[in-house]
Amino acid sequence: MKKEATEMNENIDVKPSRVIGEGSIKVIALHGWMGDHRLYAPTFPLWDRSKFTVAFMDCRGYGQRLDEKGQYTIEEVARDVRGLAKALGWQKYHVIGHSMTGMTVQRLTVDAADDVQSVLMVAALPASGAKITEERRKLLQDAINDPEVRKTLIDVNTGHTKQDEWLEELRDTSLAGTSERPLVAYMASWTGTDFSSEVLGNNTPVFVVIGANDPGSSREKTQQTVGTWYENVEVEVLTDAGHYPMYETPDAFVKLVSRHLSKF
Repeated sequence: MKKEATEMNENIDVKPSRVIGEGSIKVIALHGWMGDHRLYAPTFPLWDRSKFTVAFMDCRGYGQRLDEKGQYTIEEVARDVRGLAKALGWQKYHVIGHSMTGMTVQRLTVDAADDVQSVLMVAALPASGAKITEERRKLLQDAINDPEVRKTLIDVNTGHTKQDEWLEELRDTSLAGTSERPLVAYMASWTGTDFSSEVLGNNTPVFVVIGANDPGSSREKTQQTVGTWYENVEVEVLTDAGHYPMYETPDAFVKLVSRHLSKF
């Protein structure tokens, strides 16, 4: 049964939810746990379309793939990224992973090392997954079905720096692109997966973007995990951002990412 499920995952026709640009630098952008590709919406007008082609992919169970069945795991998202790249005809590409899909892009440095030119981890989880307290777990679980708790979670994740109107806008974007079953399954995946031993000594270039107001990320934590596993790691901290740099500070985010990608 497991083999059949894997074959189904690999054979599915994966399409981007949005593609921006027609440049030679190819990028696949992945969203995090609490929202679909629209978390990147503030960046859409900011990309240099002559230089980059950015394909935004919804994970199964999110956004345009809200009703799509799957196992809803970090590994499955990685397989879908490879399927999307194949469908687009891309032999070489970069991958952006936000939050939980920061694990996915690290998985790709193992499973698609010859294809992935670099990975960009944004407010991302390490390959060792998230070790969360019971208090944090309860907050996450309650946020799945309670809009007010979801707003509280976003407030916590942005360091209590945003106004109610802003929090409600992001909360409503999050609610529009998610559903219960995938959220539960993905949380089990990113809190219960550890493949850090597989990335030791990996030489894929890694660019890490951290929001200074994100309580779950820091330069120190990155240096203790990703920084000890990978041979080529660069870290940048955005002082005015929290857990959602692409939504909070889109101009600064796109400038940082574009600078990194322009090296290739």
